[in-house]
Amino acid sequence: MEIKAVILDFGGTLADGGLDWDPYHENIRSFLASHGYHIPMKRLKKALRAALAHLNRVRAKGKEMTFEEVYSIFLSNLDVRYDNEMLEYLHENFKRHYVSPFFSCVKDVLFELSSRYKVALLSNTMSDQPRLLLQEAGLDKYFDAIYCSRDLGVRKPNPKIFDIVLTELGVHPLNTVHVGDSVEADMYGARDSGITGVWIKSPDQPVWNGHAISSICDLPALLMALGDGESS
Repeated sequence: MEIKAVILDFGGTLADGGLDWDPYHENIRSFLASHGYHIPMKRLKKALRAALAHLNRVRAKGKEMTFEEVYSIFLSNLDVRYDNEMLEYLHENFKRHYVSPFFSCVKDVLFELSSRYKVALLSNTMSDQPRLLLQEAGLDKYFDAIYCSRDLGVRKPNPKIFDIVLTELGVHPLNTVHVGDSVEADMYGARDSGITGVWIKSPDQPVWNGHAISSICDLPALLMALGDGESS
C-alpha cells in the first residue's frame, strides 16, 4: 500500500479528557443570574438536555450543528433573550471546563508523520476547541488541513466529510489512512469512503476486524509496515 495521507481523529486519539459537568452547570447558572435570569438548576439541566437531544437527532442523520446553534436552543428553552456575546461567553465557558490533555507521544508522532505524509485532522465536534488546542500547543504546524465537523455541517461516518478532506489534500482514498478510536464513526466512515481504517483500541466498541493499535504512539510503526505491504 502506498500511503500518501493520514487523517487523524482528535478526542481519544490525540488527546483525552471530558467535561466537568457540575462546575460547568454552576458557571452557566451564575452567568445567567448576572443577566437577571435566576434559573433553578433542575430547570437549567432539563433545558440543556433537551437542546442536546435535538443535537443528537441531527447527528443521527450524519449532520452537525455548531455550539452556538445548540445553545441558542438551550437559551430559548429557558426564555432567555440572548445575543452573540452571550453565546460566545458560553462557548468559552465550555472550552474552559472541557479539559483535553494530549497524549505524551503526540508531538513526536506528528513530527514523524508530517515528514512522510500529508496529515489532516478530522474531529466530530460542535466546538472549535480541537483546532485551538493544537494551536496553543504549537502542534497545528504539523497538519496540512484541520477540520471540525461544526465547520462543515456533516460528521463522521458520513462519507461527505471524508470526501471534503480527500479533496483538500488532493489524495485518493486508496492512498489514505484514517485513525480514530470510534468504530462506528471512524472505522465505518473510513471503510465506506474507501479509506484504510486504523482503530485505536477503546472499550465498549463494536467488533472491528481491521488494523488496530493500542495507542497513537504505535501508529508510525504500523504505517511503515503497511507501506511495506505487511499486515498487522
